[in-house]
This record gives sequence, structure tokens and C-alpha cells, in this order.
Amino acid sequence: MKNSTQNLTRSSRNGFTLIEMLVVLVIISTLIGIGAQVMKNATSAQGTDTGASMAESLFAEARGMAKTSGVSTRVVIYEGGGTGEEREKHLRYMGIVRQYLNNGGTPGDPSDDTYTWSDRLESRGVELPKNVYFNANLSGDPNTMDVQIPGISGPQSCYYYEFNAEGILADPVGSVPAVFAVQSGVLYPTDDTPREAKKGSREVSGFAIWKRGNTTMFRNPDQIPGLGNGDPTF
Repeated sequence: MKNSTQNLTRSSRNGFTLIEMLVVLVIISTLIGIGAQVMKNATSAQGTDTGASMAESLFAEARGMAKTSGVSTRVVIYEGGGTGEEREKHLRYMGIVRQYLNNGGTPGDPSDDTYTWSDRLESRGVELPKNVYFNANLSGDPNTMDVQIPGISGPQSCYYYEFNAEGILADPVGSVPAVFAVQSGVLYPTDDTPREAKKGSREVSGFAIWKRGNTTMFRNPDQIPGLGNGDPTF
């Protein structure tokens, strides 16, 4: 009988008490919550970095097109809102337009030739990752022009950056370097412009564009040339 009691006591001590199990569950839940938040932040940062890389490639394409064609080109970013596909492309859809020779000047005098801007894209459009938007405030509020955006009727207002025929940054005028910034955000059905995502002021990526067309990447607002600590709102 004595041995049986000793065995039962020893067996009971080998198990976990209810309090110990609850403590373990609390620790596991806390670690899962921390891990989920880290993954969420990493995904947002990856989205803005991907968007900036996509845009940088488009800028390089526009500059190369200007140099090879001998006319100016512009990178355009769709500014308009609306509903449906228009809303999906708001501050996320980008493309390239170029100038065309009108031949409206004096015959035989190239210096008198006139040019006009195409209102249609010259290249396949690029759409930034979901919940990543162009931030005009952080980008120095570039000028706008009207461009026909695929899937949307009528010319639409677009921000633009221009390279001249030599591949030199021509617009924004006086901005050396110019800035292109994207930011993670959320576009609610009742809003015309995106709102910052949680801690959105840090979820910013982009690049500075120098006069000769070369770029310098940045990954937070404090690194933006001339706009350090700029307004992170859209």
C-alpha cells in the first residue's frame, strides 16, 4: 500500500498543473501576435520597395526612349479617382507618353518644327502593388497633363516627369533632384484619396531623380533629398 501511494504521488508530479498550462498558452499567444505584426510590417515595406523598383524601371525606359527617338518623353501617374477600374488605378497606374513632330513649321527648316504630346501611352502600363500609392506631397507636387488611360473613357489628369531628347530631366523644373515617392495606404469607398496605413509615415520608398537621369533610392521620409520629414499624408 505504501509503494502504491508513493508511485501515485510521483506520477502526479510528472504532469502539468492547470496554471502552468495557462501560462504556456499565454506565452504562445503573445509570440504568435508579435510574429504576425512583424510579418505585416515586413509585407508593407516589401510592397513599397517593390513599387519603387517598378517605377524606377519605367523611368529608365522613358529616358532610354527619349535618347533613342530624339524627342521628349514623360512618365505619367494617373491622378483621377472615380469608381470601379478608375478607382483601382488611382495613384497606382503609370505609363510613358512622348512628343510627336507636327511638321507645322517652315518647310525645310527643322528649327521651326513644332511638337505635340501624345495623349496615349507609348508603352505597356505599370500598376503599383496593392495598397501602394504614389504620394504627390512627398514627391514635390509634380505638374499634370491629360492622358488617355486604358479602360477609362476620355483623357484623365496625370502627374508627370519629363526627359528631354538627350535623356536629361526637364520637368519638374528647378527640382534637382526630383523625387518620386510611394507609400502604403488604404483607399476607403467613401474617400477620394488614400489614407495612411498604420504607421504609414515610415512605410515610404522611392528615389531621387538627378539631372542626368540617374536615381538614388530611399526607404523612409527622412531620406528624401530636400524634403526630410516631409508631409506623409496623400
